[in-house]
Amino acid sequence: MKRIGNLYPSIYQLNHIEDAFQEVCRNTKNKAKVAKFKEYKCIYISRIENLLRNHLYTGGTYHSFIIYEPKKRIIFSQNLQDKVINHLISRHILYPALLPCLIDVNVASRKNLGTQKGLSLFKQFMRNCYINYGKFFILKCDISKFFSSIDHDILKRKLKRRIKDKEALDIVFKVIDSTNPGLGIGSMTSQVLAIFYLNDLDHFIKETLKIKYYVRYQDDFLLFHPFKEYLTECLTRIKDFLKKEKLVLNKKTRIYKSSDNFIFLGRNCKGNPAKYRNVKRNIKHKYKLYKKQKISLRSLINTLICYENHYPDMFTNHSELF
Repeated sequence: MKRIGNLYPSIYQLNHIEDAFQEVCRNTKNKAKVAKFKEYKCIYISRIENLLRNHLYTGGTYHSFIIYEPKKRIIFSQNLQDKVINHLISRHILYPALLPCLIDVNVASRKNLGTQKGLSLFKQFMRNCYINYGKFFILKCDISKFFSSIDHDILKRKLKRRIKDKEALDIVFKVIDSTNPGLGIGSMTSQVLAIFYLNDLDHFIKETLKIKYYVRYQDDFLLFHPFKEYLTECLTRIKDFLKKEKLVLNKKTRIYKSSDNFIFLGRNCKGNPAKYRNVKRNIKHKYKLYKKQKISLRSLINTLICYENHYPDMFTNHSELF
């Protein structure tokens, strides 16, 4: 695994500080604070550049508050100067060092991904499983108090495997240690560090457990497989793996049949196996008629085009349809 160096100098480049300054202003809802922040823009940018260039930043302070939707959580908010520094650390240290090692089905907190991508993959995997397996099961896992349970020492060891720049590690460790226990929900660094913390689990599920259809959004993840017995074994092995990460699954973790209702990423998800089985059966029937020369090639092609327009994800592998 290649370790990344020479990261720290980029966070105190003036153009990068100004970009982060503008990004924080655009994304901050309190317009009165933003107006005052902009009024003293040159002073803030100069102060940030001095703090970072001379290694004076200590990790920042947080204001905490509780939200109750979609569930009770403690959110940690920073002042605007700390938010700018947090963005700089994320974009110029964590992003280049950590994002390249993440797998595509880990969909949280990255450009062109997110909840919509997670739901899209869920639908795609459901269709693929209906085509390939007919009957199948889904292991839905949810980690208890994920952000507040992230172990600082384990996270730091993981970061050292990816980053060799000691100055970069030093400022990231200061940010990590500014909240204890765990990581505070609400900052950009916390989001990136959280999706990275379970990267080893992603590789374990894909490469060791050999789960073909798998998707994760932070601490909420799904495994698809035709055999319930194997998912039961996977659940035991995942629990053992997470124990080493000082994490535990919560009571919402369970194995579902493909036709069951369950909540994923805030949506009520339910499969419709009959629909996809019927499509596959109809296509196979048409293909047999064509082989017996009872229908024309054009008729078969028209059928395929019609179904492809309605169910495009079923046609990613044409050989599986016949």
